[in-house]
Amino acid sequence: MQPLRLLLIEDSEDDAILLLRTLKKFGYEFAHQRVETPEGTRTALDGSQWDVIVSDYVIPGFGGLEALKIVKERHLDIPFIIVSGQIGEDSAVSAMKAGAHDYVMKDNLARLGPAIGRELQEADVRRARRQAQEALAESEQRFRQLAENIDVAFIMSDWVPGEGLGNVMVRRG
Repeated sequence: MQPLRLLLIEDSEDDAILLLRTLKKFGYEFAHQRVETPEGTRTALDGSQWDVIVSDYVIPGFGGLEALKIVKERHLDIPFIIVSGQIGEDSAVSAMKAGAHDYVMKDNLARLGPAIGRELQEADVRRARRQAQEALAESEQRFRQLAENIDVAFIMSDWVPGEGLGNVMVRRG
């Protein structure tokens, strides 16, 4: 199993250690980088690919919402989970509306492992959906080009089992 690539936006080394220990208890193997500034976040996002981002909500001069904004500016679809000891319900709702995928209170880190697992699965679903939509659009474009450039009659129909041809479309070049 490939280790989880974790970007940790956290100013407290003690909190970072606690968070990483919690993830190990859930069986996660990971490679991680800890940053605590907007510049560090930008450099980390530009320099590596990440599976999940866990960010403290309050960092002096910086914070979870600003970090989330940096991720959104880069159009990255990476699970973003806010961890905080100080977030209130209104702030949590604001963070979710801004695009955070979940939030976990520092006094309830037992939720972090399941939250990461769920968000990684959701990211896989979003990625598969995006790939299917792109493949469909590409197929439709190829079909459109074929139909527009054909010089002879082009017949397309549905085959209905037991009945034969269904809807028939004829296009002449």
